[in-house]
Amino acid sequence: MERNEFIDYLKNQPIMNSHSHHLPDNHHSKLTLRGVLHNSYVNWCGTPVPSGDSEEEIATWLNAVRTRSYFVWLEKALMDLYCIDEHISAESWDVYDTAIRQAHQDRDWHLGLLKEKCGYKAVLLDTYWSPGQDNGHPDLFKPAYRINSFFYGYNQTARDHNGNNIQVMHNQRITDIDEYTDFIYRVLKERKQAGCVALKCALAYDRSLAFGEATKEEAQRAMVNEPDMMDIKKFQDYVFDCVCKMAAQLNMPIQIHTGLGLMVGSNAMQLQPLIARNTDTTFLLMHGSYPWIGDIAGLTHNYPNVWADICWLPLISSAAAYSLLHELIDVCDANRVVWGCDTWTGEESYGARLAFLDVLSRVLYERVEAGLLNEHDARHYAKAIMHDNAERLLGMGHQ
Repeated sequence: MERNEFIDYLKNQPIMNSHSHHLPDNHHSKLTLRGVLHNSYVNWCGTPVPSGDSEEEIATWLNAVRTRSYFVWLEKALMDLYCIDEHISAESWDVYDTAIRQAHQDRDWHLGLLKEKCGYKAVLLDTYWSPGQDNGHPDLFKPAYRINSFFYGYNQTARDHNGNNIQVMHNQRITDIDEYTDFIYRVLKERKQAGCVALKCALAYDRSLAFGEATKEEAQRAMVNEPDMMDIKKFQDYVFDCVCKMAAQLNMPIQIHTGLGLMVGSNAMQLQPLIARNTDTTFLLMHGSYPWIGDIAGLTHNYPNVWADICWLPLISSAAAYSLLHELIDVCDANRVVWGCDTWTGEESYGARLAFLDVLSRVLYERVEAGLLNEHDARHYAKAIMHDNAERLLGMGHQ
């Protein structure tokens, strides 16, 4: 198998994108280079995009971020999309800025990036700012419903890290745990009927992923008293078990953010007891549990209801994604791995796609060369992770 031929094969495969935060239309029409960078992971980790235009400030910032995987793949995307041969620098800043501004004068440019340039047939969309939306493009975006607010409905003042409380959002004042879980089920059923194909939990930004067992009586305490931290934990533990059972009844897989977040308690192995208690629920464990990538491989090995969603990981660290994908091929069924871009703009989504295809092509090519896969199986695996698995699990090709 020739690697270049294999890369061309991958580039021409359609993709079912398992996870994105793509912004609504009005956010793209005025995008600039600074706007693309600001709405990217390059801006996320303690090195914010400079607000000024001085060449010295821009050069200093570029020197700080240039080697980071986030920047490397976004720059590659911008160079390719806008046919610019020189790297981003203080001197070329305006060249990139002008190209991006002009392209987005076409208000559908951002959608064209996803459909034509990235080859996405459907995108699972997590609109955490307004859970369960399709951005007005149901042909492309299939909503995931973010459930973080469920875990903060024990009173009217609690909020998740996005500022949401499910009772406040629905104008409820429920103080009984049975009534509350019935209310949650109604919300989930309504969201499924409205087109949501999965649930999304990002509690790793709020608390540990160690969800223990809790009784109804323990959960009730948080709803009638001024709750302490243990009352709140028991409430959240109980609610998550209830949600898992509801998700199984409604045939809605649960995506769970693993790794990073608060760091402490965010590794995927924290979820093992929850997974073991809810064998009828399908869990998509996201982001490779970076930096604890072995957790994902181990859980997929032992639990057939666990899927590996390696969205974001090739952008965080291509080296980590390369290592995990080798492990997953060894220990996980080929039909339980998916990928998504996990980005806000078409430009960074294209960069995420470049990173993913680079990792996928290297891993599969190496295994064919080593005699661990034949070429037919390598192509089958690529097609499965890029398209078939997500289409089968999420039904995104049949909405």
